[in-house]
Amino acid sequence: MPIGSTNQEGGVKTKRSMWWLLIALMTAFLALTAVACGGDDDDEGEGGDEGEAISVAFVTDTAGADDRGFNEFSINGVERAEQELGITKRIYISKAAEDYVPNLTAAAEDGHELVIAAGFLIAPSVIEVAQAFPDTNFAGVDHFYGGEGCEAAKTCTQPNALGLQYPSEESGYVAGVAAGLLTKSGTVSTVGGEKIPSVDNWIAGFQQGVIDTKPGTKTLNAYSDDFVDQAKCKEIALDHIGQRADIVFQVAGLCGLGAIDAACERNVIAIGVDADQSGAGQCVLFSALKPLETSVFSVIETAQEGNFRGGRNQTFGAADLPDAQLLTDFTKPVPQAVQDAAKEADEKVKSGEIDPPPTLAEVKR
Repeated sequence: MPIGSTNQEGGVKTKRSMWWLLIALMTAFLALTAVACGGDDDDEGEGGDEGEAISVAFVTDTAGADDRGFNEFSINGVERAEQELGITKRIYISKAAEDYVPNLTAAAEDGHELVIAAGFLIAPSVIEVAQAFPDTNFAGVDHFYGGEGCEAAKTCTQPNALGLQYPSEESGYVAGVAAGLLTKSGTVSTVGGEKIPSVDNWIAGFQQGVIDTKPGTKTLNAYSDDFVDQAKCKEIALDHIGQRADIVFQVAGLCGLGAIDAACERNVIAIGVDADQSGAGQCVLFSALKPLETSVFSVIETAQEGNFRGGRNQTFGAADLPDAQLLTDFTKPVPQAVQDAAKEADEKVKSGEIDPPPTLAEVKR
């Protein structure tokens, strides 16, 4: 074989070896890059990627973050999202109504992708700030955007704002059924914060449940016009107890803890609201529930997946969450008849057979 031919073959072998080595190195590099970027397209197509973790702000109403009620249980949903979804969070405390707009504005300016606000009274501020920050998503707990009169209320829909609605008359009704069977005096009390729809929903459902169960029961009701000052709610509850009320249902946020305190002092039954408030006093026999943690977590999860859609209202009621509890378990033994009646009312509300009234004007006496 000619020497020239041998040298040429050796050169070809050397070039081929170098070429395959280059391919191998490129392949390894691309594989490492794919791992660093978090997976391949096939995994994303199966829905395994929940999306990049977002930053969430929560703006309280004036009851603060540790009100053992509305705000605290909503924040539980944010904290759950922090643990399960890896979000980052910041809580903005509103000490007065004048803090609403500044807190919402700060939350948007701080770069949070989703800003959640708590309480009916903060709704106009959410819409105002949502207009100023169209690239930030907003959600309002107990908010209803749009509808008749929204111009005057300053709560008309915005494409980046989602209202979270809770037909709490449903849980209120089941609580009223139990109260109607438990009252011995034939008089029950409700203590509201301010007279707003999200408070009256509870009270209307409760009163209807009482009346349907024990017609002729006297239903006392008053408002503290305050969601913070516990002394005001305690005074109302003591007045109602003085009129022989032996069950007190509070719907007044932090203020309502004063009503529970009054019930415990006078050894009558208290009913908690929004979430399990048995820790607020030994006289709390049970609590009527609102799916605050579940709904807040759900909205955050939807936003993180890139599916947040504003310009509307989303309802979290018995029909939407058929497995949700409407009442907590009883903290003390109660007659089986009470347990059975509450269970039956729960089932009928969830099936739609019973449709509790959302306003006091619609309560049938």
